[in-house]
Amino acid sequence: MRKLEGLKPERVFYYFEEISKIPRESYHEQEISNFLMKFGKEHNLETYQDKSLNVILRKKASPGYEDAPGVILQGHMDMVCEKEEDSQHDFSKDSIDLMVKGNYVTANKTTLGADNGIAVAMGLAILEDDNLKHGPLELLLTTSEEIDLGGALALQSGLLQGKMLINIDSEEEGILTVGSAGGEGIDISLPIERINIQYPFAYRIKIQNFLGGHSGAEIHKQRGNANKAMIEILDVLKEKSDFLLVSVKGGSKDNAIPRTAEVIIASEEKLDMLLREVLKEVKDLYISFEPQVEMFFEEIINVYEAIDENSFYRYINLIEEIPTGVYTWMKEYPDIVEASDNLAIVKTEEDMIQITVSLRSSEPEVLARLKTYISGIAEKYKASYEFSGAYPEWRYRSVSPLREKAVKVWKDLTGEDMEVSIIHAGLECGALSQNYPDIDFISMGPNMQDVHTPEEKLEIASTEKAYQYLVKLLEELK
Repeated sequence: MRKLEGLKPERVFYYFEEISKIPRESYHEQEISNFLMKFGKEHNLETYQDKSLNVILRKKASPGYEDAPGVILQGHMDMVCEKEEDSQHDFSKDSIDLMVKGNYVTANKTTLGADNGIAVAMGLAILEDDNLKHGPLELLLTTSEEIDLGGALALQSGLLQGKMLINIDSEEEGILTVGSAGGEGIDISLPIERINIQYPFAYRIKIQNFLGGHSGAEIHKQRGNANKAMIEILDVLKEKSDFLLVSVKGGSKDNAIPRTAEVIIASEEKLDMLLREVLKEVKDLYISFEPQVEMFFEEIINVYEAIDENSFYRYINLIEEIPTGVYTWMKEYPDIVEASDNLAIVKTEEDMIQITVSLRSSEPEVLARLKTYISGIAEKYKASYEFSGAYPEWRYRSVSPLREKAVKVWKDLTGEDMEVSIIHAGLECGALSQNYPDIDFISMGPNMQDVHTPEEKLEIASTEKAYQYLVKLLEELK
């Protein structure tokens, strides 16, 4: 029995369930890429797979549509792999455990992968259906989008034949995306000194179940950052007791607002009662907008070394000064984020603490200013840093026949006005436009919520509506 059997569009959900059986974490896309190539050959399509494992599948125009402009459907095959603390799921080998809950498809304690598996599923359903009307059609599915847009950036010029591209990686029905932010990551290395200790007490302090979310799409929604919250705990605790920091870690993906963090501390005194007071005090700061967050501690044993006081204070001050959240808003569209940063990952190594911050901006000049600001904080505390994973913004086009047609078809199909939007999250259109500057780009998709978290869900009815719209748009582009 298929878990999504009976859902419509039937073939879209069929293929979504099929690809959900295939592990496809970023940088581990060989199996899903080969699956797509196999699909293409079985359906007598022209197939292409490059060194980055990007896949292009081509289908000839429907009868009577030979002279229609070529259209590229595009999405990415990788997914963000996040799970609940008590989940035993292994993303390297396990299928996503799909569930239907009311009007939504979701997963059992893991990310769902509708971002961007729904683009893959819609693309395959369209390519297999010989009853649809469309011009020359290409399906481009890329790799490592969730990490660095690596597949899109590596796609060589001259491969794509179409002049219009529909990206299926937006997450709100009825909104047509026509521009997005660029970004870059900064990896900060803070040197630390270790000392041997013989303290009788040690504790693991943990934060979990912040809402988290996409560091572009949800960065403006006042969601707690577990790495910042942990610093508040350590600050309050240090005011009331004397302890040493042993290790710290938090977050797991640079494009996800961190949901969890933990530290280990050592003390010469028993701190149980004080820890309960401090955790309640800090939790009360978040309870109004993160009521589900959990903060707790446990006593542990066998702690024989710690980070010295000087290193501890440099870490505390560094994290306190690094901003996280909205940096600037767009002047032309004051409700849209222009630039932001996400204090994403912290982890302790033998001789340093590694910190990863994800930066986004729709304006290169503002991104440069934000980079200078954060690198200056790193230098202040004698930390080294390295920038990586830069990807370009997708600039709004004043003239776009595809945009005009897309808005009209939505109105004709639904009777509703389509909202045209520029988003703060990064989309591959900007990366692809580097080698394909003449392609006319838009982005659309069905309603999804809480992507990049184990709460991710895909609205069933919206998926059908978006698919019908996509099919109609292809027909009308004649």
